[in-house]
Amino acid sequence: MMQPLFTKQSKLTLTLLIAMGLGACSSTIELKEPPMTPIESELKMVKKWQVFQGSLDKHDTEGLVFTIKDEQLFVANNNGRLSALKVADTSRWQDQVVWQGTFSEKVISGPVMDDDQLIVGTAKGRVKALDPATGSVKWQSQLSSEVLSAATVSQGKIYTRTADGKIYALNRANGEVVWVSEHQMPKLSLRGAPKVLASDDKVYVAWETGILQALEAQSGNLAWETRVAIPSGRTDLERIVDIQSNLALLDGTLYALGFHGKFVAINVETGNFRYVKELSGYRDFVVADQAIYLVDENDVIQALDRFTGTTLWKQKSMAGRMINDLNVYGGDLVAADAWGYVHWFNAVQGNEYARVKHSNEYGDGNRITNMKVSDNQLYLMDETGTISKYQVEKSNLLQFREQIAEQTGEPIEPLNSSESEPEETTDHEKIEKSESGFFSKLWPF
Repeated sequence: MMQPLFTKQSKLTLTLLIAMGLGACSSTIELKEPPMTPIESELKMVKKWQVFQGSLDKHDTEGLVFTIKDEQLFVANNNGRLSALKVADTSRWQDQVVWQGTFSEKVISGPVMDDDQLIVGTAKGRVKALDPATGSVKWQSQLSSEVLSAATVSQGKIYTRTADGKIYALNRANGEVVWVSEHQMPKLSLRGAPKVLASDDKVYVAWETGILQALEAQSGNLAWETRVAIPSGRTDLERIVDIQSNLALLDGTLYALGFHGKFVAINVETGNFRYVKELSGYRDFVVADQAIYLVDENDVIQALDRFTGTTLWKQKSMAGRMINDLNVYGGDLVAADAWGYVHWFNAVQGNEYARVKHSNEYGDGNRITNMKVSDNQLYLMDETGTISKYQVEKSNLLQFREQIAEQTGEPIEPLNSSESEPEETTDHEKIEKSESGFFSKLWPF
C-alpha cells in the first residue's frame, strides 16, 4: 500500500497516480464523489445491448481501444479475452458475439486493425497478429517487455512501445523486427505509454523523461528531440514528467501535453517550438481546425486557440471527477468520469449541456475505462468488464420543449444557461513565441 505523501503534491494528484497504477500498490483508496451542479440534460442514452467480457483488472486499461470494421466491434480485456461483437442490435447477447478467444496472458494494448489483421500487445511482451474473422493467431513477435501502447500501422510497419523504454518497428507481414530504438527510463513514471505517431517519413514518440523525439521511419535514427518538461522537486514522485497523452499532428504542427510539464506546439520539420503553454495533464486531447480541447491534472477542461495557445475558456465544474480522455461528439465534446457519468460540453462556450449515468446489471456508477464515439452511438467498457452500446438521443424534456416552440413560434431557450469561465490571458500568454527566436533556443533552460 502506498504511504501518505507529505509533500507539495495535491491530494488529487496522489489519487490520480494511484488510480493509474503507479508503484506497487496492492489496493486503492476509496474515493468520495465530488458534488455536481444539477442540470437538465438535453440528451439521453438508450441502451441497445451489453455483453459481459469477464472481470477486468482495473490497472493496464490505458492501451486498450475499440476498433470497428465491417459492422463488427473488436475489443480486448486485460484478463486475456478478445471479442468480436456485432455492431447491429440483436435480441440475445449470445447472438451479439461473433467469436471470443482467451489468451493465457493479459492483453494490455489494442486491438488495432491493420487491413486484414488485428494487432494486440500483451503483458509478456508479445505482439500478436490475429485473423479478424476467427481470432486465430497469424503470427507473433516476442519483444523485450510489456507492450503498453496500442500499435500504430504505417507504410508496411507496425510501431509500438514497451515498458522498458524501447520503440519497435516491426514488419507488418510477419512481425520481424525492422529496427529498435531505446531511451533511458526514469526511476518512477506513470503506468502506460502513448501511441507512436507516424507520418510519411518520420515517427514521433513521447517518453517518460519529458522528452519528445522524431525518428526516421526507415531507420529509427534520431531526426530531432526536444524537452517538454524538466524534472523538479526533491522526491521521485515530484519529478515525474511523463508524457502520457497521445500526440496530435495537424498542418505541420505537432502537439504534446506533459504531466508536470507544458502543452507545446512544435514545428515537425525542425523540432522548434511555435508556442508553449503552462499546463499539466495526462489525458488525450482533441485538436480541431481552430481550437484545442484538453483536460488538465485538476480535471479542468480548457479550450485553447490552436494557432497561439491563448486560453479561450475553462470549465471547472468537473474538478475531482477524474475525467477520462476527451472525445468529439458532433461538433462538441464528450467525456466520462470515474463515477460512471457521461458528460457533453459545448465546444464554443464550454458549458455542460447533457449528463447521463451509465448502468448495467451490476449496478450504476461503475467507472468507465474506455469509450468510443461513432456518430450518435457510444461504446463503453467499464470496470466490471461489461461492453455497452448506447444510442444517444434528445431527452424527453428537450423534445417536449421543441414541440412547444414549434407550436408557439417562440425560440427555445437553452436548458442549461451556465457557461464556463472565459479566461483573461496574461502578458506572458500573449507573447508570440517565434520558432526562430531566442525563446526556442533557451527553452526549457
